[in-house]
Amino acid sequence: MKKINTWLTFDDGRRIFCGEMICRNPDDRGWIEGAFRHSPEYLEHHHAFPLDPVSLPLNPEIFEPNRSAGIFAVFEDSLPDDWGRRLLIRKAKLSRPRQTVPDLLIALGGTGMGALSYFEKDYNKPEAESASILELDTLLEAALKFEQGYEFEDEEMRALLRAGSSPGGARPKVLIETKDAVQWVAKLPGVNDNYAVVQIEAAAMSLARKAISNVPETRLITVGSRHVLLVKRFDIADEGGRHHMISMQTLLKAKGWYNLGYRDMFEVLRKYSFQPEVDIPALFCQMVFNVLIGNTDDHLKNFTMLHGRNGFYL
Repeated sequence: MKKINTWLTFDDGRRIFCGEMICRNPDDRGWIEGAFRHSPEYLEHHHAFPLDPVSLPLNPEIFEPNRSAGIFAVFEDSLPDDWGRRLLIRKAKLSRPRQTVPDLLIALGGTGMGALSYFEKDYNKPEAESASILELDTLLEAALKFEQGYEFEDEEMRALLRAGSSPGGARPKVLIETKDAVQWVAKLPGVNDNYAVVQIEAAAMSLARKAISNVPETRLITVGSRHVLLVKRFDIADEGGRHHMISMQTLLKAKGWYNLGYRDMFEVLRKYSFQPEVDIPALFCQMVFNVLIGNTDDHLKNFTMLHGRNGFYL
């Protein structure tokens, strides 16, 4: 059995113990029984809000997720997908039986995207998860070697494990800090790319900015002979803290990424956004834009609501 203490970082950088998870060991089917309970100090805090307004209302009950992973989906939203998860497993040296979602959360600790952190005991300040932009050439070479399956353990690999084991998505990416102390997600070329994926995404983002209001800042830079797309991190608040993130997949309790669609997301915004008059037209613009450019990566995990001072928004 594992106990995982969950911490939340507010927009202004203050941190609070917000609840605890209990997870049993997997049974013969691989099913994990689990439960979550808010901490009394979080329930009493004047800035407390539901981490998941659908499944985790603010009350002192014990909540059971009824999911094979043993945890609520909002916590799994903290974890990276294929690329970062492989690095996280390597970084924490997790054997196959320990590659469960609870073990991955413990390995992630306080280095994940979003506002949540996970520790078996007290909060431990994590090592810096982002690398300097001056290290980007080293990180790119390490990422290409890692994708090709090379087994290596050197300073390059340690830097990649530090900067690349948190971002989500299937393609290689790392967290970068530029000289002006701005935090970015650096989206890297893949070893098997047979067309200019990075440049095409940069062009799509540039077009999107002309049509959609909430597109993050991007920069296309060259590293040696290759291109890298920098996307400004949207989970870091202007005050220096973090924005809590929850995916549309979690809010809709969807089993897969593509099982539901825009109609369902519109209903989520109607119910949970503090500014539906802004977010519903914005989602409509995104829907039309994705159709026009032929974007088929517009799945439920790629739509997120953030929590700000006034509540959840697209």
